[in-house]
Amino acid sequence: DASMEILIDTPVDIGGFQFNVDGTSLGAASGGLAAESGFTVSTGGSTVLGFSFTGSVIPGGSIGVLTNLEYTATSEEACLEDVVISDPNGNAMDYELGDCY
Repeated sequence: DASMEILIDTPVDIGGFQFNVDGTSLGAASGGLAAESGFTVSTGGSTVLGFSFTGSVIPGGSIGVLTNLEYTATSEEACLEDVVISDPNGNAMDYELGDCY
């Protein structure tokens, strides 16, 4: 079992996110900009889902840890896949991904 930080650098407000971490079985998610912004972050299998029940956002200009994930490796590398990041109105936004872990 291990943990990983999911890093983010966003010039615009984020209203929600969802992604898979292929090669893992995820445990808890905690901390980071998502927690600071009042987001609920849930995990299940290899999927992460983050949003706010109150409509808060991760503010544009935020750079740092989006969330911390506990995981058990099921492969030699962990890769973000099937990423959806939305603006405060629920519209999908463009993004760039880093390398696998």
